[in-house]
Amino acid sequence: MSRWGVAGRVVAAYAVGFLMFLGLRHWQAGLPWAQAARDAAVFAFIATVGGWVFRRAFHVGERREDGHGG
Repeated sequence: MSRWGVAGRVVAAYAVGFLMFLGLRHWQAGLPWAQAARDAAVFAFIATVGGWVFRRAFHVGERREDGHGG
């Protein structure tokens, strides 16, 4: 996959995470929109980076099993 394809997937994952956390923080925790958006941005960033790290680790593990090295 090209770098633009990967970048698009990362942006899409972040956007979905942001919207999900925004709803959770505003409606369930009862925070004002500004504070909910700030919290959602942080939570979505952490989840996106965590997902990227997990994906990379999984990909490296698959390559090692196939005998292609790390």
